[in-house]
Amino acid sequence: MKKLIVLLLLGLHPGTGRGQAMRWLPFHWEAATLSGRRFDKVAITVPVIIDNLPHKFNMQLDLGAINTVVYGNTIAPYLEKYPALKAKIDTTRTFRIQNQRNVKLAGVALALGGVPFGRHDVGYFKGYGDSLTAAALARPDEVHIGTIAPDLFQDKVLILDYPRQRLYVADKVPAEFARAAFQPFKLTDGRIKISLQIAGQPQDLLFDTGASLFALSTTEPRALAATAGPVRDSLKISSWGEYYYVYGRPLKGTAAFGRKQLPAALVFYDKQGRFTKFFEQENIWGITGNAYFLNNTVIIDYKNRVFGVL
Repeated sequence: MKKLIVLLLLGLHPGTGRGQAMRWLPFHWEAATLSGRRFDKVAITVPVIIDNLPHKFNMQLDLGAINTVVYGNTIAPYLEKYPALKAKIDTTRTFRIQNQRNVKLAGVALALGGVPFGRHDVGYFKGYGDSLTAAALARPDEVHIGTIAPDLFQDKVLILDYPRQRLYVADKVPAEFARAAFQPFKLTDGRIKISLQIAGQPQDLLFDTGASLFALSTTEPRALAATAGPVRDSLKISSWGEYYYVYGRPLKGTAAFGRKQLPAALVFYDKQGRFTKFFEQENIWGITGNAYFLNNTVIIDYKNRVFGVL
């Protein structure tokens, strides 16, 4: 699986005043075939307009990323056609991704789902993404152009309504969602870590909307300690273009978010320990994502650092 690589809402955002309708923004599920099997919910993408260009784009909503980026290979023909956009490349503004330093596009106007969200600095991920020719400029369909990261949602409330495939951003939790079951989360580099009960033990996990396939993933030793029985599933997947196999075993007992029991799930791991260093650096047991919450609405209050499930 080539990971589709989250957006921002500042300036103008949906109203939350009394009697004012919530301005929900649509998202879409991207499907893929992995190891000969069809998966309908591999990644979340959101329609995006960049700098008012007359083209249809989308970006992946990836709360496990740090910086909102556009892919250098994919955006290349648009930079050549629109000098004003190319002129926004600012070598004094940089960020790191995949252990490489990259520059940013400064003051890019973004619109999400047709709603304008002001101007923001967007990472320019040089050398990444599908290479397009000038002919792509005439494509009537959406072009996958980049990743929306949580840098766009800091000090905001992000609501993900999974059943209705829509999202909403506000300055505070709307009254109709205040009854959700909330638990505090930890915040590092804009990414959130929620606490789940895993096999009877409280564990911190990164909540990553870019991890759509698996309810739980961790290191092999932790997976073996938290599971019972043989391998029930295996898949060949990829992260940032690197392919590898993962294996899933059934969780011992149950998992829970606060008092909310979560569905039965497999715990996935790889045998090469690809993410062991990352888990140690982030001080987390592993990663969770969309799969546990597909029948729920998730409320992420970045300002007050609480995570709610309704």
